[in-house]
Formats: sequence, C-alpha cells, structure tokens
Amino acid sequence: MARNPDRIQIEYTLTFDTLFHFGTGIREGLNDRTVMRDSKGYLYVPGSTFKGVLRERCEQLARLYEPEEQKHSAIASPHDAEAALQEFSSGKSTMITRIFGSQMAPGRLFFDDARQDEDSKSQYGSGDDQGAYKGLQVNLYTQARLARPTRTAVAGALYTSEFGTRELVFKGVIRGWLQCFPLDTALFAQPDPAPTYSLLLLLAGLRLVDRLGGNKSAGKGKCQCKITSLTMNEQACSEALWSSWLQHIDFLTYYSEAQEE
Repeated sequence: MARNPDRIQIEYTLTFDTLFHFGTGIREGLNDRTVMRDSKGYLYVPGSTFKGVLRERCEQLARLYEPEEQKHSAIASPHDAEAALQEFSSGKSTMITRIFGSQMAPGRLFFDDARQDEDSKSQYGSGDDQGAYKGLQVNLYTQARLARPTRTAVAGALYTSEFGTRELVFKGVIRGWLQCFPLDTALFAQPDPAPTYSLLLLLAGLRLVDRLGGNKSAGKGKCQCKITSLTMNEQACSEALWSSWLQHIDFLTYYSEAQEE
C-alpha cells in the first residue's frame, strides 16, 4: 500500500561546462536568437526545461527496470492521452506519472527556475556598478545555415545566436508532495527515513542530467547536476544517507510487485 504523501524538497546546482542556449524565440537587434533572462537581465534555467530533461532521464532508467511484459504499457509521453486513460482506469500509476504527473493525474512536485545566487551576480558589478557587466554572461556566435544535401551555406541564411558562457552556476529547487510505495526498510542501515520507489528514481535521474538547452548535437549545454540537499517531511537527509539509497537502484525492478500488495 502506498504510504501518505511525503513532503519533498531537493536543492541542486547546475554547472555548465560548455556554452548553452535557452532560447526566447525573439529577435533583438542584430541577435536572431536571444537567451532567457529574468526581469533584471540575469540568465536563468527555466524550470519547465529542466523538468522535461529530467523526465526523459527518469523514463530511460524506468525502462531498464520494468518487467519485459510491461515495457509497452508505461506512458512514454505526457501527451499520450490513450495511455493516460488506461492508467487512470486501472488505478495503477507508474513511477514516472507519480513524479511528473499525467493528463489524468497532475503531479504535485514543482520545479522552480534555477537561478544565479547573489555571489554569482556580484561578478557582473556591485555597488554603484551593480549589473553593469551583465554582458559577460553571454557570447555571440554568427553562423550560416547549411543545406543538408549539398553541405553548403544557404544564401541569405546568416544568423547570430547568444549563448550563456561556460562555468556559470545555477541553483534550483524541486518541492512538493510525492506519494508512492516504500522500499523494504530492512535494506537500509538507517530505516527512518526510507525512500519510496519514485523518490529513488527521481534522485537517480537527477544524477544523470548532463545536457540542457539547444544545440546539444553541436556540443552545447553540457552540464553537471549536483544534489546539494534533500529534505523529507521536514527532516534533513545527509548526502551519505541518500547516496546509500542509490546503491539499491536495482530494487526498482520490484515496483510492479509493490502495486499488487
């Protein structure tokens, strides 16, 4: 039986090893492709973008541990209305929909935008010069669109893009409620608190986030995602504790059995 919803808060950092691009879809001056900025002009990572990439990583993991006969029943896309309806009628939710929600059962975890902290912002100027050097956040690149058949430049298709600079660090938070089945507490040296299947999958998925944003095929958006804190039901969990949970990632195989109990 699923236990009562756990109140979860996960804090993490994103450190970009390469240039990255979270596009606005808006042209500004001579820049054809601008990047996302907040109201004060500082770059940030949209929570919706991060959630989408994290969902993809969690889906990849979940497929590894699903029984063979259930691999085609899991919802592969949040827009798969037929699969969502089948899940709703069966009364059984996958680990993915417990974390991220579906059309029939909205998720209760919220993904805040990841932003630069005040120390990071101070490098762009402080005091009377606060924010005076925000232009250092971005690099400009001018490229020509190539015709795929000939691999030559298309006439009149020269465009300029903004990219966030490498080594920028962003801090984000995932918070809300997560209801799922608990793993066997006998597995853990410290059984309280113990993770649920969905929380274990979420933590493992966070460790797999390695690229974000556009132009990934060109090597852009490479990043490192690091969990900095985890709180369950107002109780702080040490890194040593939740790292020990991840040693039991193979127990995700038994999620379907837990639903039958």
